[in-house]
Amino acid sequence: MGVILYNVLMTFFLVPLTIRAYLSLKKDKLPLPHFQNNVVVNRVKLRKAIGIWSPILFWAFHVGWLVFNWSIDAWIGVLATSAYMVSSAMLSSQIKAKQIGVIPERAASGNDAA
Repeated sequence: MGVILYNVLMTFFLVPLTIRAYLSLKKDKLPLPHFQNNVVVNRVKLRKAIGIWSPILFWAFHVGWLVFNWSIDAWIGVLATSAYMVSSAMLSSQIKAKQIGVIPERAASGNDAA
């Protein structure tokens, strides 16, 4: 059941959202819509938090997922995973090219004027 759920999520949500975020960044359409912004911000925060392990874990998981889908003949999953890996690489290159960063959040204290 998890295979079907993740493949459906990837096919109808992650791949289109990643492609839309890439195209918006490429055309300098800022600020990004909510979900596209979340994709970019989470990617930047994850890269900042775990450094070089972020792309290593991403590629290791998705290559493993691709091989698993291939082994059970889940061809839609193979295509969706391949599309996600390509679109994710394109988005990462666009984030680096545009030098997108994240402004750290500051917790509000009781002394702050609203």
